[in-house]
Amino acid sequence: MASIRPHRAANGVVTYRVLWRQDGRQRGLTFTDLTSAERHRGNIERIGASAALDMLGIADSGELTLREWLDDHVANLPGIIEGTRRQYRRYVAHDLADLGRLPLAAVTEAAVAQWLQGMEQPVGADGKPGKRPSSKTLQNKHAFLSGAMKAAVRAGKIDRNPCDGQRIMRSERREMVMLTRAEFDKVHATIGRELWADLALWLVSTGMRFGEATALAPSAIDLDEGTCRITRAWKRGKDGWEIGPPKSRRSVRTINLPPQAVDIARRRIADGGDLVFVVSTGARCRQQNFFNEGWAPARGVLGTDRVPRIHDLRHTCASWMIGAGVPLVVVSRHLGHEDITTTANVYGHVDRESGAAAAAAIGRVLG
Repeated sequence: MASIRPHRAANGVVTYRVLWRQDGRQRGLTFTDLTSAERHRGNIERIGASAALDMLGIADSGELTLREWLDDHVANLPGIIEGTRRQYRRYVAHDLADLGRLPLAAVTEAAVAQWLQGMEQPVGADGKPGKRPSSKTLQNKHAFLSGAMKAAVRAGKIDRNPCDGQRIMRSERREMVMLTRAEFDKVHATIGRELWADLALWLVSTGMRFGEATALAPSAIDLDEGTCRITRAWKRGKDGWEIGPPKSRRSVRTINLPPQAVDIARRRIADGGDLVFVVSTGARCRQQNFFNEGWAPARGVLGTDRVPRIHDLRHTCASWMIGAGVPLVVVSRHLGHEDITTTANVYGHVDRESGAAAAAAIGRVLG
């Protein structure tokens, strides 16, 4: 005899585990819907467990679970820092805990779709709707699972990747706040501490990410040439934050610095620290401290309709470049985007001058 045991996860998703005795021990197989679970239970009772598993294309339900495959995949994944490896392990232990109970060969497109739906519409322990993760967070977790399943295809464990073709519901994207020069000057003048004022001006004048700017060593800056070589950034490591490579291959770059940034670098480097930007104790600048002590209080002068984030200083830099007529391809390389498509998608609407020039060119052809 076989039985069905329902299980409700913390996010509200219900799965159904079919249990039966086979070869003197208990076996189990988890399904994402009750109909499939009842069908499998009926097949076990009608034709036996082995034949029922054969009908699902599973030679042995205990042979290799998704969790076992993911654990092995993460442990042997090359080219990632330990902080990323730990993040993937958290995905496996928490976000993929229920799906991970399935045999690898039983992870279908429907199972992946239901897993995604459970994350898009989370349910708290009290049964009330939980906070929906951002689309970027969901994409990261789905991309991890898809990469692991793609590796399983290459290894001959499964025939196809069940993550292919899955669509993730887009969340409402927070609008970028691109400051005008007058707005930035107003905020900048309100920042009391010199370190935070320098850092704000550095971020808006270079377009660097916060983790890149605060990981800069004095040797990365050529004061005579007015250039900065970006090769590293702060990352979460095993024992906290550590310096590692920047976000992507294109993020490793050399940029030219405006005179204002060169002046800041010259003053900061003269202090003789290991990093260009450090607090009074010599420790690294933490983003939360910059936000709490410098940026958040200062941006209040703009009122409640304009609430720029720290990362909006990077967007502001890009918008100023584009507004000055700098080609998108140059802006893309300066920001360290992986390709110009990213730049065009994020800032294309700002580049009205190029749009006007394109329309004028067509007008001349027709005229």
